[in-house]
Amino acid sequence: MKDPKRFYTYAYLREDGTPYYIGKGEGNRAFYKKKTEIKPPKDKSKIIFLKQKISEEEAFKHEKYMIAVFGRKDLGTGILRNR
Repeated sequence: MKDPKRFYTYAYLREDGTPYYIGKGEGNRAFYKKKTEIKPPKDKSKIIFLKQKISEEEAFKHEKYMIAVFGRKDLGTGILRNR
């Protein structure tokens, strides 16, 4: 049985330390993306884990909260490239 608390939230950071993407995942998700998604930074030290060992529901809620805090570029509300 898979651990229900296997999820996490993460951020990709710009060179100046500000986040450009917030995500939720499990396993190696933070380090690998599909072609259509925002790419992780080449410098893996620019990937930080915000919360770890949480349920998927908690991860979704935290991801949404962090996106609301930083805002989205496409909506003109902030600095993130999330869609």
